[in-house]
Amino acid sequence: MNFRIAIPSCGRVDYLLNKTIKYLEQCNIDFNYVDIFLSKANEYEEYKKKLNNYPVNLIISNNNSINEQRNFIVKYYKDGQRLLGLDDDIVSLETKVNDKKTTIFTDLISLENQAYELCVKNKLNLWGVSASLNPYFMKQTISFNLKFIIGCFYGWINSHQEKAFVLENKLHTKEDYERTVKYYLADGGVVRFNYMAPKTKIYIEHGGIGAYRTAEHEKWSANYMLKTYPNLCRLNTTRKHKFSQILLRNKSKKK
Repeated sequence: MNFRIAIPSCGRVDYLLNKTIKYLEQCNIDFNYVDIFLSKANEYEEYKKKLNNYPVNLIISNNNSINEQRNFIVKYYKDGQRLLGLDDDIVSLETKVNDKKTTIFTDLISLENQAYELCVKNKLNLWGVSASLNPYFMKQTISFNLKFIIGCFYGWINSHQEKAFVLENKLHTKEDYERTVKYYLADGGVVRFNYMAPKTKIYIEHGGIGAYRTAEHEKWSANYMLKTYPNLCRLNTTRKHKFSQILLRNKSKKK
């Protein structure tokens, strides 16, 4: 493997085992290349015990918010390191079959290699997949303009430049939107596989960011994005949801 897998986790070792680790097994991933970043030092022994069958690396960050955790991850690796970032509750990555069906995708190594090659060719550094696991809206395309890169499943070529870091305010729950915009502004685009999407339960599972995510946090974060990047963000008024939603305005000529 030419890349490492970085997984932030907080109080969810069972989710990690039953979901992301199980999926990575299906993908024949070498677990020596998997780094799990723990938010709390007192969880180390539990994670070590329950993950004893996997040669993963456990790293303690002592950061409570996902924003701090992901900034820590960026700082942890050297410039140029190829990385795949996963949440600890990924059931699978799905690929579109037709407008009504998706199927599980397990060749993560070839996907990361393809994504890396596309990033280098187009002088980009961030890549991801569609945010919505709905085959009707998933497209059989790879885009290079401004499209949202969801934070539960994304890859990047590591950099310690400012574009790689997000606001560490705990109220800021839309850090993946900010990361997308910052990479777009710095590089001129991001790579997205629009025919793939992660199967997970955003907003539903206990622990992780769900332990502190509230409607108030989401509203504050949406307003922050709208005020900070007014030309690239707008409020999503068409979708009814208890959490404030935003959309990205595509200003790039790349497709």
